[in-house]
Amino acid sequence: MNKMRNLSSNVNIKYLAISFTIVTLVLAILTILFTIYILYRLISFIKYQQERLSKSQSRRIGLLHSVNTYIHILGSVLIFFVMSTRTFYGDLFLKEFHLTNSTPSWHCRLVNYFMSMFASGVYGSCFLQALFRYWRIMYPYKRIYKKYSFHQRLILFHWILTFILSIPVWFRSAYIFGENFCLNRFTDTYSSIYISTIAVGIPVTSITFVYIKIILFVKYHWQTRKRWRRMKRDILIIKRILLLVFVLLKVSTAAIILWLLMFIQQRLHPLSYRILCLISTFGMTIFSLTLLIVSPQLKRALIHSIV
Repeated sequence: MNKMRNLSSNVNIKYLAISFTIVTLVLAILTILFTIYILYRLISFIKYQQERLSKSQSRRIGLLHSVNTYIHILGSVLIFFVMSTRTFYGDLFLKEFHLTNSTPSWHCRLVNYFMSMFASGVYGSCFLQALFRYWRIMYPYKRIYKKYSFHQRLILFHWILTFILSIPVWFRSAYIFGENFCLNRFTDTYSSIYISTIAVGIPVTSITFVYIKIILFVKYHWQTRKRWRRMKRDILIIKRILLLVFVLLKVSTAAIILWLLMFIQQRLHPLSYRILCLISTFGMTIFSLTLLIVSPQLKRALIHSIV
């Protein structure tokens, strides 16, 4: 009787696992198409409205940072799509891509590396957006912070830094049997702490610090009416970025919950990695949509590019 019950339970878990993977794939495809559409519209607008945007350099820089954020979102969702595709293929054909306990292959490690890199990039690009607004308020007369080329180099530096900081993840990658992809194990405390720190901890703390410092600056410094209106818009945008990041963190708490349950129960639930992929993809979908909703500048650029 117990044997039959266990068999039935395994079958149910298997079908549930496949269902999670299918939902992840569908969600990833929709998000990829939506993000590509947004990027195409933004890049087209920046390219064909150069003369118009040159009169408003700050608007052009703001759009550049938005493009950077959407590229990282697209990269993250593409990685989750690749991971889920490998898992789904393994479910259908009962095939393991890596059948030994030896070191994971380089392409397996590469998927995990890019997942960490793009996840860090999403939060990091939000910090760059907040930093741009910070410079506009705190140093309005410094010309270097208003230069488009300066922000291009800043974004390039951000990409290089993200590449370098993600290198340790390569060496901590592990092949997850039954899921057919590489990831850092939940049991690897060092990797969990390191990834959480570089991907989330540092950028979110920095955005919060920037927001608090601006609020204190505005509170204790008198401004002209014209500059106050501009500062008020910048503060509102930083506040929205901060709220947007916290929304993504709220969605991503599934990983923390799974990690805590593992330590409490002393075992890993068979659906943990699939739930992680689904929740992470859903989080990026919400982030992509919300970023468009909370940014009037983005909406105006899309409307003008369509017209």
